[in-house]
Amino acid sequence: MNINELTEKCRIIKNAFKIDVQFIDKDLKLILHISKDDEPLVITETRKSMYPVFQEALLGAKKNSFCFYTDSFHLSYITIGIKEEEHYQGMTIVGPFLTEKVNEHFLWIVLKKNNLEQSWIKPLENYYKSITNVGSTSMALADVFVNILANPHLESHFITIDSNHVNKNHEVLPLQDGEQREKNINFIYELEKKYLHFIETGDTEKALAMIVDFSGDLDYRVPGNPLRARKNVTFGSNSIYRITAGRGGVPPQYLHEISEKFAIKIEQAVTISELEMLEIAMLKEYGNAVKNFAIKGHSSAVKKAIMYINLHFHENINLQSVAEEIGFNRTYLAKRFKEEMNITVIGYIQKKRIDEAAFLIEQGMSSITNISEQVGFSSYNYFCKVFKDVKGITPTEYKRTRE
Repeated sequence: MNINELTEKCRIIKNAFKIDVQFIDKDLKLILHISKDDEPLVITETRKSMYPVFQEALLGAKKNSFCFYTDSFHLSYITIGIKEEEHYQGMTIVGPFLTEKVNEHFLWIVLKKNNLEQSWIKPLENYYKSITNVGSTSMALADVFVNILANPHLESHFITIDSNHVNKNHEVLPLQDGEQREKNINFIYELEKKYLHFIETGDTEKALAMIVDFSGDLDYRVPGNPLRARKNVTFGSNSIYRITAGRGGVPPQYLHEISEKFAIKIEQAVTISELEMLEIAMLKEYGNAVKNFAIKGHSSAVKKAIMYINLHFHENINLQSVAEEIGFNRTYLAKRFKEEMNITVIGYIQKKRIDEAAFLIEQGMSSITNISEQVGFSSYNYFCKVFKDVKGITPTEYKRTRE
């Protein structure tokens, strides 16, 4: 085995695909490792523990075989056996790389699988950002890697073309056919129009089902700072949703409250995954606002009560405090609210709190006890009782079903 030629081939893989490459000999010793050397030790040790498993699989395989493996950190590897005259010499490990999108749910699952503390979230997120995501092309890449490693390395030669020899009258073809480009743009705008229509009509479920990411490639917008670029896009979404919900009948003062709340959260976000979650949360809140306010026939008292409750449900409020805040008699408000909403004021407050608690449980980033306090319950036991009354199961059971 020519180690110099193998090294050159591994460098080609590393430079072309931005993926780390290792060569492990038949005694499981690390001979070659081409990487950035900024990998957390826990990930390194997890990979090392798989060396014997990789080797056992490759020993009995045909020449030019490969293994594909994804570990508990959701990091994937392609291992390729190196043989000379059918004698096993060792294995090349290409990886780690990602095949799925990293978000808060992804990180939370990784923490649970590896029994890591929550303090690991930021270091892991930063590490994952440095890893190449190959999506669904991993099998095709494996075929390329096998061919690179199995065939003799050929030296390539770089040549240039004198620009003076180029026909200056030669027509430069457009990157995309004009008619096709126009169709693509029209298609995107039609999608956006339908998406915003669902928000305007308060059909949050349909909007969530077809949520479209219109951010595109962010690098060119704020070079070197994708987080700031994504924040700018999310600020834009906040403005568009506010205008759309306004057309749907939501009062300006309520829109202002929602918009200000999310503007602060967007600026405080420290990861792109946070901004992705905020995008969904904004859609839900603006859509639900339309659903609550755009229904014709609601009295002024009921609309004002809903507006106040939606903004302050996490505080210590009740029928009396709501009535006082919106300037209506308690008995009158209770009667009108029940007639128009088919639920009592207290029932609506509790449902609002439980819906928010369910959303927070789905995110999995806080304990159920903390969530109960965040949504306005002073008693954990009472929270669990109300949660079961509204959802039919306990918070713990709800969390288990979502996992």
